[in-house]
Amino acid sequence: MSKNTFSGRNLEVAKKKASKQLGKDINDLQFEILAGEMGGMALIRVVEAAASAPAEALTESLSGDAIREDGSVETMSEEEAAAAAAEDERRRERRGRDRDDRGGRGRGRGRDRDRDGRGRGRGRGRDRDRDRGGRDDRGGRRRRRAEPRLPDIPSDGPAEVTMQVADGAELSELAEDAHEVMRDILTGMGFGMSVKMTEDDATVHFDLDSGVYHPALVANNMELLEAVQHLVDKIVNFDADNRKRIVVDSQGAKAESDAHLGESARQLADKVKNEGQPVKIGPLDPRSRRIVHMALRDIEGVTTKSEGEGAFRRVCILPAS
Repeated sequence: MSKNTFSGRNLEVAKKKASKQLGKDINDLQFEILAGEMGGMALIRVVEAAASAPAEALTESLSGDAIREDGSVETMSEEEAAAAAAEDERRRERRGRDRDDRGGRGRGRGRDRDRDGRGRGRGRGRDRDRDRGGRDDRGGRRRRRAEPRLPDIPSDGPAEVTMQVADGAELSELAEDAHEVMRDILTGMGFGMSVKMTEDDATVHFDLDSGVYHPALVANNMELLEAVQHLVDKIVNFDADNRKRIVVDSQGAKAESDAHLGESARQLADKVKNEGQPVKIGPLDPRSRRIVHMALRDIEGVTTKSEGEGAFRRVCILPAS
């Protein structure tokens, strides 16, 4: 695993370890989340690492243990392990309370009617407070999670979109549609740039030379870039028998991120082979899960499988035996 890649039992632990090992305040570092954004074990990459990083910086296994470059292991301190365990326990309790709230509202109304309305208003009031971000039933103030903001988008940036097909190749009908949709989306956004387009038997790929718009496209783990890709995919892939994977990248940022994730997965596969113990990565989105599966499909001694549901689906790396 590269020196700028760190992991932990959750995102906070991974970020704190990166900050500690690189010798920089956590607010001075920019992180790219490779795995664990929705909870569980996390894998992050420091985009702007500190120049004063120790010569023998540690890398981390997803179990939370530190691995030196010579292969020796430095386990978490008791304080760090206790903090990580407490954070995991608080997350489980919050999920349990949320489930109870969703189920209890329907059941509570029936009980209130059986009791001639006693406590009816009190129960509904607590639900309203929770729904509106007020005080919960224990009097505590709920903390709202701040929504990340996109970087400022230049108002005087270019507006013309130029589409280029690599080597002047002839496009399929689906790729022609994707070509037009991509141009219309970027034009409507006012994001002028040059777009290079390639196609093979399974994929239509757009590489955006996005210039001044690049920071906005890749901010918040490429949220806007993924949204553009999703729109193109949904518009052109309407025929179940004639589908192609749509990939939209901006100045190679996605390819670089995918390469880091694949390399980290291979490092973890070596750990699984050496120790004989499975490792779980995630939760991951479908694209990231595919990258891990593809990176390890030809690695002898390990196998992969996905487990979990929806946004909490993750990849397990298992000993082949």
